[in-house]
Amino acid sequence: MSRGFPDEFIEQVKSQNNIVTVLSKYLRLDRKGKNYWACCPFHNEKTPSFAVNESEGYYHCFGCGETGDVIKFLEKYDGLSFYEAVKKLAENAGLTVPEGYDSQKEIEALREKEKVLKALNFAKNYYEECLKKDKDKASNYVLKREFTPEIIKYFAIGYSPDWQGLIVNLKGQGVSLQTMKQAGLIEENSKGNFYDVFATRITFPIFNSLGDTIGFTARSLEKNPEFAKYRNSTQTIVFDKSKTIYNLHTIRELKKSQSNIDYIIICEGTIDVIAMFKAGFKNTVACMGTAITLFHARELKKYSDKVVLCLDGDGAGQRAMYKAIDILNDGGLEVRVAVLKDKLDPDEYLKKYGGESLKETIDNACDGVEYKINSLEGQYNLNDNFEKNKFVNQVLELLSHLKTNAEKEIYLKLLAKKANMSIDILRRDLDSGVSKESESDNNSEQQTSPLDVRLQGIVKAVRFVLASIIHKEEYSFVAFSKNLYFKNKTYQKLYDFAKNCYENNKTYTISSLFDYFDCENNKDVEEIIGFNFNEIGDKKEEYFKECLRRLEEESLKVYQENLLEQFKTERDLDARRQIAMKLSQIAKEIKNGDRK
Repeated sequence: MSRGFPDEFIEQVKSQNNIVTVLSKYLRLDRKGKNYWACCPFHNEKTPSFAVNESEGYYHCFGCGETGDVIKFLEKYDGLSFYEAVKKLAENAGLTVPEGYDSQKEIEALREKEKVLKALNFAKNYYEECLKKDKDKASNYVLKREFTPEIIKYFAIGYSPDWQGLIVNLKGQGVSLQTMKQAGLIEENSKGNFYDVFATRITFPIFNSLGDTIGFTARSLEKNPEFAKYRNSTQTIVFDKSKTIYNLHTIRELKKSQSNIDYIIICEGTIDVIAMFKAGFKNTVACMGTAITLFHARELKKYSDKVVLCLDGDGAGQRAMYKAIDILNDGGLEVRVAVLKDKLDPDEYLKKYGGESLKETIDNACDGVEYKINSLEGQYNLNDNFEKNKFVNQVLELLSHLKTNAEKEIYLKLLAKKANMSIDILRRDLDSGVSKESESDNNSEQQTSPLDVRLQGIVKAVRFVLASIIHKEEYSFVAFSKNLYFKNKTYQKLYDFAKNCYENNKTYTISSLFDYFDCENNKDVEEIIGFNFNEIGDKKEEYFKECLRRLEEESLKVYQENLLEQFKTERDLDARRQIAMKLSQIAKEIKNGDRK
């Protein structure tokens, strides 16, 4: 069974969903040699390193290391569970998912998720219709915001006019109160009555990357200080605001249509994103009023290597900017900061200065480190020697974390200019501050023992031998005449699997390995499947023989260790004598091998 499904069914699903045909719906694939190539969808790149092997039914990115079959691709790219991915592919091939699937919990969870998504979509449609019919407050708000009919339609902006209309509408479409509550659409008051949580508000649906409605953010039309201006959906089985990026579905579509996105603009709120989109900045997102997280950074990096922070110009926005820079950098993104004058937010700035001015501000955005230095400068009086010293020390501490001397040199020049100090003095202070850390790093590098180096060499040899075997290279079949033993249980299973297929004249594809092995939780398999044979060069067969010889020597030692463990636990005297004889023979073989 493959995670609950019969093996035969999974094989049928894969065989009737050609990996190239399926992935072509998401990526632009170009054939070069025996593989198809594309820019990787799981990290941003300009030169294609994502290879799809049609005959073996798998993909591998030589840039970030992602490896998988057609099922795993849908899991990763569309954010589906294994069951959802299999179900989608089965439907695509006209296959019926067999009954008796093991994980009833997963089936029930999927059904609940589908019901919640359906309820949210019904709610979106209802709110949209209410806005179209409104002739009062909601219409005035839309006019004031200068939302065009195109913008209203694209972002599915709506209106909830009262406390009960949504409930009546959804009930009429067969949605239960329980599902409405699970979707975060309704709550119960002290009298036990349910009400629409977005009542008397303009509604903005929140879409996931696939375009499904997963929640709402809603703005109040009431001028009541006790009535929160904005309200977001509460956490549900489909919505987690700490992992949600508003307008990501647009970024995904942009990536599909133009392959490369130069940068993504990050704003604070929904209205800012819509205003930016209306002004032509379609590559704009927001993080649902939460602090930017590493999850957000990694999601954004799938689409671009560069982000421009364009948060509100007030104090809170600037403080959020400072924290976000480090998180986004940790996520592998190049960060630039667009500082909006007059402490305006993007929507206000566009209304006051227009799109051309904002474009110029974004084009001239400073990098994250420069922004931090400028921010620190604003906190001190540099005409006061005591404050200037604090400023210089804080900047030097900031620069000490930069990775290259070239980066440090750039900002040392900036610091020297701002502080009116000699760059040589600043450079010496910076070097003395990081010298201990550097010495510590050097010492740790020098502490690698000869044994560690030897073991690393063995691991490389093992991976190359197994990769050659798994990929059915002709020169590798000689390995099946040997008795190879591995300390790593996954390696042993891979070898035994391939040997069994060879000896019983069974065929297999690389794709099938994702069914037999838990690749998601065991990177050893993925590393061997995605082994880069180009690193070996033209002498693969010669190198294989050398690696196999080393592996045979190690196998004897592993076999020896296994027998020793058996000897310790064996109670039968005859069996112990047999084990002792084997151990004696192996000891001689190892000794003779060491002399060679």
